[in-house]
Amino acid sequence: MTTPLINVSELRQALTSKPVALLRVLMDDPVSGEPDKRDGGAIPNSRDFDLDGDGSDHEASLPHTLPSVSTLSHYLGQLGIADSTAIIVYDTRGIYCAPRAWWVLKSLGHVHAQILNGGSPAWEAAGHALNPEPPFADQTRLYEPNPQRHWFVDADDVLRALNTDIQILDARSHARFEGREPEPRDGVRSGHMPGAKSLHYARLLTDGEFKPVSELQAEFDKAGINLTNPIICTCGSGITACIIGVAALMCGAANVSVYDGSWSEWGADLRYPVEVTS
Repeated sequence: MTTPLINVSELRQALTSKPVALLRVLMDDPVSGEPDKRDGGAIPNSRDFDLDGDGSDHEASLPHTLPSVSTLSHYLGQLGIADSTAIIVYDTRGIYCAPRAWWVLKSLGHVHAQILNGGSPAWEAAGHALNPEPPFADQTRLYEPNPQRHWFVDADDVLRALNTDIQILDARSHARFEGREPEPRDGVRSGHMPGAKSLHYARLLTDGEFKPVSELQAEFDKAGINLTNPIICTCGSGITACIIGVAALMCGAANVSVYDGSWSEWGADLRYPVEVTS
């Protein structure tokens, strides 16, 4: 698998040496409501992958649910993306929702996809300009997916994982994990899945970029995670779970999945057990 990250200097080189499609990944903050910087400019020749728009399934009852393979394939084709296209996804915040888009692409079997470490802030900090014009798609392409089911799991998969060697890793804040802080969504219980471990996604980042691998490994160690055993990543709605999933892969983990429904589904459904730290 291609390494998940690319830095600004590597991106500059790639843009001059081979065809590369840039996807600016957009999503308003689902907890604070803070809007994404949709008018803040984009790296030249980008196009938008909108997780508040066609990048999520709006017919689902849960926020930011994974769309069907056919819907995603049509969306990517409309953005001028083919399954063979080399793609770089990036955030306006540094690292936040671009890992979700990368995870979605990998679930479609997309081979050539990377995340710009630090996103457009890192691009600007290196002295490169953002284009004030709206990102564009130059032409429609045919996207032929090769779905890979293991990238995402559902609630039944998580339920079967309880009390096994599969580790459940929660990216929410530790206060939400313990149940000391109420959930931001109505009707969602506080707490965590039985036996889950806590690793707030922010602990894996410094100044909007992923920490070096050695520091990431130390954070997984502190969280009690064995990177050689299977991991299911979860969060509030399946977005920041992808940050800890990418970090685990960077550290050599081979079996990592994201629970798409995450706590929005689990905490709202009384069929699923919940633990609160006393």
